[in-house]
Amino acid sequence: MEEAYIQSRNNDQVKNLVKLRERKHRDRQERFLVEGLRELGHAIGAGFDVETIFYCPEYFPSEGHSDFIDTQRRTGERQLVRMSEDAFSKAAYREGPDGLIGVGLQQGSSLNDLELTDAPLLLVLEGIEKPGNLGAILRSADGAGAEAVILVDCVLDLYNPNAIRSSQGLIFALPIAATTREGLQEWLQANAIQRVATTPDTESMHWDVDYTKATALFFGSESDGLSNYWLEQVDQRIRIPMAGRADSLNVAAAAAVCLYEATRQRSVKA
Repeated sequence: MEEAYIQSRNNDQVKNLVKLRERKHRDRQERFLVEGLRELGHAIGAGFDVETIFYCPEYFPSEGHSDFIDTQRRTGERQLVRMSEDAFSKAAYREGPDGLIGVGLQQGSSLNDLELTDAPLLLVLEGIEKPGNLGAILRSADGAGAEAVILVDCVLDLYNPNAIRSSQGLIFALPIAATTREGLQEWLQANAIQRVATTPDTESMHWDVDYTKATALFFGSESDGLSNYWLEQVDQRIRIPMAGRADSLNVAAAAAVCLYEATRQRSVKA
């Protein structure tokens, strides 16, 4: 496949890369941006269809970046487009770009697409608003061995460039399904998965739950927390002890604390 070369920052493809930073253009084109070697590697490794890779060798910080392009050139599976420094500087979203930007096809997942073990550890996020928090939560979920992340009634765009970057590309590595609360409630009951939610209004600590069973951990939005609907529906409420003046943790930190307690219990049982 012959490679193209873009020299001008006014090129239409450069302009489109800038457009894809906005959700309306991503949704209309059903595509997303993925910037950076690590992030591209996760997207491709997870089977996402990355159609085009734009690259600028002048920005490459390592031989690994050149090797990556050489590998893509040999396989011929994706279109490669070289860019001048000027064109790439306009197209790049992140500060300190590493010379790689990919454009891939969005793919959705439903609850029925999830392939679970007998006792899965799941993370349910309701109404998360900040892409940086979503990215941080996904990194913790991956590190703790969660099998899937479920977004319920969530307005946040999964393909937000900040979410991809803050997750270090792990947004592609984890199975992520989006659903409504009615659909989730029915699915959890059908699969006999216990529902656990954090709230300051309980005496039970986050270590009091038996996480070795099939478990879905619920966390709500940064501003309002978990909705009353789920607080009334869950099987167990837990809280994280706070010794200082703050009455709660950031949602990403709270998720990490509970996820790793679940990991600790499961490792002890194993």
